[in-house]
Amino acid sequence: MTASAITAGAATQNGFRLLSRRHVIGGLVVLAIGLVTLTPVAFLIFSSFNIAAPGEATSYGLDNWHAAFADDRIFDSIWTTLRLVFARLGISIPAGILFAWLLARTDMPGGSSLEFLFWIAFFTPALPLTVGWILLLDPENGLINTLLAGLPFAVPKFDIFSFWGIVWVHLTATSVPVAVILFTPAFRQMNAALEDSARMCGASALTTLRRITVPILIPAILPASAIMFIRSLEAFEIELLLGSPVGIFVYSTRIFDLIDEVPPGYGMATALGTLFLFVVLALAVLYALVIRGRRFTTVTGQAFSTERVRLGRWRWPALALCSLYLFTSFGLGLIFLVLSSFMRRFGFFDIANPFTFEHWTELLSDPVLLSSLGNSLLLGTATALVGVMLFSLVAYVVVRSQLTGRNLVDMMAWLPWAVPGVLMGLALVWLFLATPLRTVLYGTIAGLVVAMVIKELPVAVQLLKGGFLRIGNELEEAARVCGAGWSMTYWRVLLPLVSPVLITVAVLSFQAAVRDIASVVFLYDNDSRPLSILMLEYSFSGELERGAAVGILLVAMIAVMAYIARRLGYRAGTSS
Repeated sequence: MTASAITAGAATQNGFRLLSRRHVIGGLVVLAIGLVTLTPVAFLIFSSFNIAAPGEATSYGLDNWHAAFADDRIFDSIWTTLRLVFARLGISIPAGILFAWLLARTDMPGGSSLEFLFWIAFFTPALPLTVGWILLLDPENGLINTLLAGLPFAVPKFDIFSFWGIVWVHLTATSVPVAVILFTPAFRQMNAALEDSARMCGASALTTLRRITVPILIPAILPASAIMFIRSLEAFEIELLLGSPVGIFVYSTRIFDLIDEVPPGYGMATALGTLFLFVVLALAVLYALVIRGRRFTTVTGQAFSTERVRLGRWRWPALALCSLYLFTSFGLGLIFLVLSSFMRRFGFFDIANPFTFEHWTELLSDPVLLSSLGNSLLLGTATALVGVMLFSLVAYVVVRSQLTGRNLVDMMAWLPWAVPGVLMGLALVWLFLATPLRTVLYGTIAGLVVAMVIKELPVAVQLLKGGFLRIGNELEEAARVCGAGWSMTYWRVLLPLVSPVLITVAVLSFQAAVRDIASVVFLYDNDSRPLSILMLEYSFSGELERGAAVGILLVAMIAVMAYIARRLGYRAGTSS
C-alpha cells in the first residue's frame, strides 16, 4: 500500500470519527432540548384529544375541538386578542426603538438614569399597577375623572375599563419598557463606525437610524418583536381585571374560564391552547426566512467605535420626551400604587383619616411574608443562574456550531411559548405527579425553577442568538489558532463579548421568576409560595391595600437587582 493511500485512509477514518462525534453530540443535544420543550407540549396536544372524563380510562376523539370552536365567543375573543396585540405592538415597537436609540446611541443627558427607570417600569408587577390606574381612571370614581368633571367646561372621560384602557395599561406596564430593555443592548454593541460613515455621506441622525442602524439590528429587533407578540397573545391578568367587567374577553381569559368552570373543561382548554403551537412555529419560520443568507456582524476583530450620535440642540427635547413618557405612563400609576397601600379603604379619599400604616404594620409582622420573600429570592436567583448557563449553550449550538440537528433545536426552543402560562403550569403538575421525582418537583422551589427555566427558554435563546450573530467568526478562529480549545474560546472570548445580553437575560429571568403568576399558580404549596402568589391571593380576596404593599416590596427587590445588573451591563457593554 502506498503512502498516499495510507494518508487518504487515515484522513477518511478521522473524517468518519469527526462526523460520528458530531452526530452523537448533536443527537444528545436534540434529545435534551426535546425532553425540556416537547414533553409538556406533546402532553397538552394528546390531552386535547382525550374525551374521557377525569378518572376514566383514556379515550380519544375530536369532541373537545368541536365543542371549543362551536362557540362563537371563541372567534370574538380571537379577534379582540389580535386587535389588542397589533394596537400594542404598533405603538410599542417604534417607541421602543426610538427610546433605545436615544439611550444607547446618542449624547442625550441623563440616559443612564432614564434607562434604569425603564427597567423599573417593566419590573413593576402589572396587577397592582392596574389597580393604581383603576384608582385614577375609573369612569365613575377615578380621581382624574372626578377632577375633570369639576372643570367649568366639558372634558371627555377616559374609561380604564375599555379597549384603549387595556392597551394603555399594557403600554405602561410591559410593552414599551420591555421593548426598550430588549433593544438597548443591541444598540449599545453596534459599531459606531457604520453610523459615522452614513453621516459623512450627508445622512441625518434620523435617516441613519432608519436606513443603517435598524436594518443592521434586525436579528435583535425581530426576535424581540416576536417575544412581545407572543406575550401579547397570552396576556391574562390585565384583560381579566379590566375587560371581563365590561364584556371584553380575549383568548387567554377564555382558556382560564374553561379551567375555572365546575367541572373544569380541561379538554376544551387544551384544544384552544394548542393553537399557540402553530403561531410560534410560523414566527420561527418567518424569522429563519428573514435572516437567511444575510450578514449582521457588527463586532469583529477590527477597531470598535463607541462614539455616540451628537443631537445638538435636540438633546434637551429628547430628554423631555423620555421624561414625559415615564412620568405620564408609569410614574402616575406607581405613585398611586404606593398611595393605595396606605389607604384605610381603597378608593375612598373623602372619609375621615383616609390614610394609615396599619396594613404595612400587619403585613411586616406576618411570618408568611418573610417566607414568601425568601422563596422569591431563591426562585429568582436559581432561575437566573441555571437559565443563563443553559440558554447560552443552546444559542451557541444554534448559531455557531455545526452539530447535527441544530436547526431542530432552534425550532424546539420556541415551543414553550406555544403553551399559555396557565396551561404550561397545569401540564407540569400532571408531569411532576407522574414521575418518581414528584416529591422533589411538586410543591417545591426546584419545581418552580424548572417551570420558569422552561418558560423563559424562548426569550433568552432568541436574545442570545442575536448577540452571537453580531460576533465575527474570525475572533473564534483566532482563539483556536492560539491553541485555545472550545471551552476556553467559549468562556474567555465569546461570552465576554455577549455579556451585556447575558446580563439582560439573567435579569429578565430573575424578574420573570419573581413576578410570574400563571406558570406557577398550580405548582406551589404553603412552603414554596412566592411573593407574586401572595400578592395575587391578597388582591383577589379583596385586600387590595395589602396586595399593593406586596407589589411595592416586589418592585423594591427587583429594583435593587436591576441597579446592580445595570451597572454591570453598562461596564460590560462599554468595555466589549
